[in-house]
Amino acid sequence: MTRFGIQRRGFSLIEVLTVLAIVAVVGALALPGFRDQVLQGRRAEAREALQAIQLAQERFRSRSPRYADRLEDLGQPATTKGGLYRLRIAQADATRYQAEAVAQGAQSADRRCRVLTLRLELGTTSTTGFDDHGAEQVQACWPQ
Repeated sequence: MTRFGIQRRGFSLIEVLTVLAIVAVVGALALPGFRDQVLQGRRAEAREALQAIQLAQERFRSRSPRYADRLEDLGQPATTKGGLYRLRIAQADATRYQAEAVAQGAQSADRRCRVLTLRLELGTTSTTGFDDHGAEQVQACWPQ
């Protein structure tokens, strides 16, 4: 009860501003980590598409003396299902090929794994990725 017999309910302006400030600080700390997790999760789309290209290349090679140098020859799309990566065959001949997935659109914010690659050479498949500076990032882009 106050001096005039009226009971006050609710929050003061200071209390509301304090809560808003705490929420803003927590949000500012959590948002970058959340964004990184989303970008990291979307890399699976590129890995899946590159593995589909790998299977298509082996089917193509079983009927041909070389690997395909165009996605059209494999019946594969030029982008991933969600459109987050642009796909291409960077190199192909009778004994090797290299397929790439390049981040685009919303995924281009992924500076750590801008390009994911899958390469077959001398019967050995290797996978890697490159950041936006061209530095190799194997563990980040293709976790085991």
